[in-house]
Amino acid sequence: MNAVINVVRAEAFKVARKRRLYLLAGLYWVIAPLIALIVARVLFTNLSGSFIDDQVSVVQAIRSFASPHGLATFLLSVPSYVSPTFYMVAIALITALLIGEERGQNMWKTVLVVQPNRLAVLGGKLIVAMGAVGVLMLGALVSALLFGAVGTLFLPTDFSGTWGNVLGLYALQWALTLAPIALAFLLVFLVRSAVLGIVMVLFLPGLIETIYTILNTIGQLQPLNRFNAIFQALRLQQAWEAMPRYFFTTNLYGPARAPLGGVAQELFTAGGGSAQDMGPFAALLGGGLSIQHNTLVMAGYAAVFLALLTLAFLRRDVD
Repeated sequence: MNAVINVVRAEAFKVARKRRLYLLAGLYWVIAPLIALIVARVLFTNLSGSFIDDQVSVVQAIRSFASPHGLATFLLSVPSYVSPTFYMVAIALITALLIGEERGQNMWKTVLVVQPNRLAVLGGKLIVAMGAVGVLMLGALVSALLFGAVGTLFLPTDFSGTWGNVLGLYALQWALTLAPIALAFLLVFLVRSAVLGIVMVLFLPGLIETIYTILNTIGQLQPLNRFNAIFQALRLQQAWEAMPRYFFTTNLYGPARAPLGGVAQELFTAGGGSAQDMGPFAALLGGGLSIQHNTLVMAGYAAVFLALLTLAFLRRDVD
C-alpha cells in the first residue's frame, strides 16, 4: 500500500507541473462556458419575441444550455461530440505524460529500480490518470455554477434543474473513462512510442468501428431486384440500428450524451414533432441505449483492457 501511495505522490507531482493540462483546463473551464453565454445572449437579443418564438421557446432553449444547470449539461455533453472528443484528447495527453515519457526515453528500468513493485507502479499511474480526469470534470462542474450564476444577471435563467441527475451522470462518465485510460496505457506501452500511441488512442476505436460497419453492411447485401429491394432496405436499417449496441465509443459517451438527447427531444416535441421521428439524430443524441447498458458494456471493456495491460506490464521486458 505504501508503494502505491509513493507512486501516486510522484506521478501527481509530475502531472501538476505540466502546462499542457492547464491549457486544456482553460479551454474546458473558461472558453467553452464563455462561448455558451455569448451565444445565449445573442439568441435572446435577436430571437426573443420573433416568429421563431412561436415554434420553439427561445427562453427554454437558452435555459437548456446557458443556465447553471444547462451549462453543467453543456460541459458534460458537448465535449463528447467533437472529433476527436475532448475526453479522449485529455486521456491521450495524460497517458503520454504518465506512460509515454518513460517508454519514449527508455526510463522504465530506472523507474523500476526506484520502485520494483510493478503492480504498485501501474496501479499508482492509473489512479493518478483517473484523478486527473476527475479534476478536469469537477472543475467543469464548478465552472458551470460560476459562469451560470453570472449569466442569470443578463439572461432569463435560474438555478433550477435536476441537479442530482446531472451529478450522477458526471460521476458515471468519469467512472467509464477507466476503460479508455486502460486502453491508452496498453497501446502506448505496447507500441513503445508516445506519438504513435496517442494517434492510436484518438483514432483506432472509431476506425475499427467504421471498418466493421462497412464490412457488416456489405455482408447484408444480396442480389437486388424489384421484389426484394424494400426487404433489403429494412434489413440494412435493422443492422445499422443493432451494430452500435456494443461499440466502444457509443457506450463510452452514453452518460455524456444522455442529457443533450433529452433536451433535443423536448425541443423537438415542443415544435409539434414526435421524439420517434428524430431519425438518425436519435442514435447520435444518446444512442438509444440505456445507461445501465452503457455501464455494463464499458465494464466489460475495462476488465479486458486492464487484464491485458497488467499481463503485458508484468511480463514484458522493459528498456
